Amino acid sequence: MQNLNKLFVKYRPDLISGLTTATIALPQNMAYALILGINPIYGIYASIFSMLVASVFNLSSYIIVGPTNMMAIALYSSLHNFQGQDYLQIIFLTTFLIGLFQFLLVTFNLSELVKYVSHPVVVALSHGAAVLILFSQLKNFTGINIQGANVLSKFWSFILNISQLNYLNLLIGVTTILLIYLIPLIKKELPEYIITIIIMTIFTFLTGIDNSIPLIGKLPKQVIDFNLVNFDWKLIGLVYSKAFSIALLGLIQTMAVLQAISLKTEEEVDFKREFKSQGITNMVIAFFSSFAISASFSNTFANLSAGARHKVSQLFCALAIIIFILFFRPLLAYVPVAVLAGLIITAAFGIFDFKEVIKNMKTTKGDAIIFWSTFTATLIFPNLDHAIYFGILISLVVILQISKKADIEMLYYNKKEDESGYHLRQKSKQADITAQQARVIDLKGAVHFSAADDLKAKLADFYEPETDFIIRMRNARRVDITIIGVLEEFIDQVQASGAEVMLTGVNKRILKMMRKIGLTEKIGEDNIYLPETEYFAATHKALDFSNNNHE
Repeated sequence: MQNLNKLFVKYRPDLISGLTTATIALPQNMAYALILGINPIYGIYASIFSMLVASVFNLSSYIIVGPTNMMAIALYSSLHNFQGQDYLQIIFLTTFLIGLFQFLLVTFNLSELVKYVSHPVVVALSHGAAVLILFSQLKNFTGINIQGANVLSKFWSFILNISQLNYLNLLIGVTTILLIYLIPLIKKELPEYIITIIIMTIFTFLTGIDNSIPLIGKLPKQVIDFNLVNFDWKLIGLVYSKAFSIALLGLIQTMAVLQAISLKTEEEVDFKREFKSQGITNMVIAFFSSFAISASFSNTFANLSAGARHKVSQLFCALAIIIFILFFRPLLAYVPVAVLAGLIITAAFGIFDFKEVIKNMKTTKGDAIIFWSTFTATLIFPNLDHAIYFGILISLVVILQISKKADIEMLYYNKKEDESGYHLRQKSKQADITAQQARVIDLKGAVHFSAADDLKAKLADFYEPETDFIIRMRNARRVDITIIGVLEEFIDQVQASGAEVMLTGVNKRILKMMRKIGLTEKIGEDNIYLPETEYFAATHKALDFSNNNHE
């Protein structure tokens, strides 16, 4: 008995946080099933079984997995053309393939690729998905039959069919949104989602309007719905590329949640373990009538805020949902579809972060191009997976354009009054420096072969016959053989005019490479200066040597 008391005391915070998170996860995950156009029970299945499996394989003490708006809209945009008799089986097959791809990416150390998806792509995808989510629920929210392959065509369809507007349906949806925003104003700790559903369900039942608006309807009785995934090779051929892109999206979202959690808790994150857990979870839940999941921002932070301390909180959350379904299933039949649509729309509003958008606009021109290109593609392309690939492609194009520029500049200088060194600056107070005065060139960053032409052009601009050149490499992290070749040509040109080239701040790794290819013999070991503790110390020595030689 004493041991049970100790266990209760130890896990009491996790029990409370699990119960609290369940009040948010249950209504949200039912709503996410609605995005896919399937019975909300499948959102409950996905919620329960993903938490049960992840509570075994996850490492994080705080993370809560389950259906998310991003994953739901990605699945819907990729698979809505398959809606029909085999739609559910195609969803389950795609979910299994998503998990398999995630597991294989981690197994072969390719999951690191998600870290190279630029931040503007992720922000643009999330905001574009928010718009897609809003349009996906217009039919359920307003009662208007909307058709179209993308946002533009759906909006036009909405305008053309505005006469179909169901005012009662709209009123239920708007009231739902208002309640979700108003309840926290009464008391912040109140679970606004579950309270809203209870209020609107009771209202629907008591007023008798259930005959005038669409309801969720009767839910299946079974809590466990085991099914065999249909591994049809023809279907696999149709959905595997879509599954791969959604697998990447799931890992990106999980990575973002883990990074945010680590900042708040200082928890050491094992990305590979969490990614592999997600892959295993998606493969397993596909056999339990569930659709693809990832780490959930809202549920994870609700779990953290409620006081979770161990990963068992996720297990308690799953058990709480099971208990709720067993006892309150009949009442869920009276939940209006417009209420779930209101929950989804509220969640979509929560994605919008205009400060983050402005930040992407103002940081660099490249970030702005990546953001707007990906965001536009998300709205125009018929499938979200196309927008993901397009965003990554634009990122690569921008990176290649940036890498074509060599980070190199001339440093101007004059002797200090105490003659203990030099003032080195990017711009001279004078119009120019005198001919034959040694010129200091600062080469920075990782300079790749793509920047060879730009480097050659800039060195040609800096060149002055019979003038010594000091190439400062303290901040050069990496140079490849093509760049070395450009530098070698420049050295030959300078030496042919009777002057010398000195390299300063050369780190041991670059020096070793230069020795291997014979560049140190061409320059002379005495003209190569290793980095010193004092900034510009090696450059000052080179300047002294050059100026003394020309006195």
